[in-house]
Amino acid sequence: MSGGKTIQVDYEPCEAFNFDNVARNIALVECGMKPPVARSTGTTIVGAIYKDGVVMGADSRATAGNIIADKQCEKVHKLTESIYACGAGTAADLDQVTKMLSANLRLMELNTGKKARVITAMRRAKNHLYKYQGYIGAYLLIGGVDATGPHIYDVHAHGTTMAKPFAADGSGSYAAISVLEQNFKFGMTEEEAKDLVQRALHAGMHGDNASGNSLNLVVITESGTRFEGPIVPDFCKRPEGIQLDYKFKNGATKVLKQKLFKYDVIESMDIA
Repeated sequence: MSGGKTIQVDYEPCEAFNFDNVARNIALVECGMKPPVARSTGTTIVGAIYKDGVVMGADSRATAGNIIADKQCEKVHKLTESIYACGAGTAADLDQVTKMLSANLRLMELNTGKKARVITAMRRAKNHLYKYQGYIGAYLLIGGVDATGPHIYDVHAHGTTMAKPFAADGSGSYAAISVLEQNFKFGMTEEEAKDLVQRALHAGMHGDNASGNSLNLVVITESGTRFEGPIVPDFCKRPEGIQLDYKFKNGATKVLKQKLFKYDVIESMDIA
């Protein structure tokens, strides 16, 4: 009720999320309150398999609309010793989803005494995200090596999944996937796979304003996992001739208001 006016709202809550605040939010909008503005996100994540394993990578720029919120955002998440996930979408959702997956997979390994398979990580992510129908903004590339070989799975926020030999996601994926489709071949060496993934990331970072700053790589093989980064491409480095030292003279900024506070200092001594 607001200003003597009562608003009746009918809604059906979802099994996954609690939508008790839906009626409240609708009433607030009806009373003139502006809803929060949705902001776009940006990322380039890439993965490719080669004859001995998997190479995956991501840029490190997190954005809030047209603002760069974080230049060193970690988008390559460890699930197990041999399974990693690269994430695009909402940073908070990705952090929580990957932490949940990592904990559940570790518990499964402790209970069974066996290493988790990549398809198990994919299916757990799929079942979790499908319940929320895209309300959790987590788009994942889950890759790793298990007893059945190297694998990469593309996981959509709505729960759609697909096994791929190479994949790219995020706002920079349009440029990245063109590099992958043109140059990927089966049976690549590790150096060839690393070079391909880096060139795909470079294309995404160069062609997408919401991707950039630096990139991180993870190389997963049957014998172990190696993390490399941050790697800063040449086009992301500051030119030598540009100086970013801003020096402003006193009085350049107008003082609108001043307020003086006075405090009394009281010293006390504890006597034992």
